[in-house]
Amino acid sequence: MLFWHFIIYGIAIVFVIFIFFFCVVLRIIRRYYHFPIPAVLTRVIDNPWRRRFIQKPRVVADRLKLEPGMIVVEIGPGKGNYTKAFAERVLPNGKVYAVDISESIIEYLKKRVEEEEIPNIIPKIDNAHNFSFADESVDRVIAIACLPEIPEPVRVLKEIRRILKPDGLLSLSELAPDPDYPRRKTVKQWTNEAGFILQSEYGNWFVYQINFCKS
Repeated sequence: MLFWHFIIYGIAIVFVIFIFFFCVVLRIIRRYYHFPIPAVLTRVIDNPWRRRFIQKPRVVADRLKLEPGMIVVEIGPGKGNYTKAFAERVLPNGKVYAVDISESIIEYLKKRVEEEEIPNIIPKIDNAHNFSFADESVDRVIAIACLPEIPEPVRVLKEIRRILKPDGLLSLSELAPDPDYPRRKTVKQWTNEAGFILQSEYGNWFVYQINFCKS
């Protein structure tokens, strides 16, 4: 039995190393030639191991200091695994708007929300450069491994600042295997240009979450 454990762990380590170097090469290529991340890599990054051991939805939600009745906007919700954790915290009257520019992602979320009967998640097509939300109408905005993929991130951050309430929070979380992974220094520079100040930060070089408030 112990032998097979070593075999399994060995395969897992080799797989992680392969993904790491693959992402490094892909990151270098994308620096000079921008193209969409392959769907297979997206599935590798968004996996149960990540949510169970590395970037846990409930931990991410805890750091947002969510309260019942809050209005939350999640940019780039993916499959909605983190969205559900946020939605639970703002019940009974709060809402989570899961926004993306991709129609296929939003349609998938609509079906999932309907099947799982989650009343306070609202999948919505929206443009991060020009949100449909009113000024100072949102309590929390979160983007997980998403902001660097959007052109002109500082412009997006300024738009986020517009829709956030005076006491609202912006939370940005990144994961190193993502080919678009930015260093904390880069994210802090972007947010500073957009008029945010650091509120709290968690994690390490591999995975981090940083919260900002309006200056």
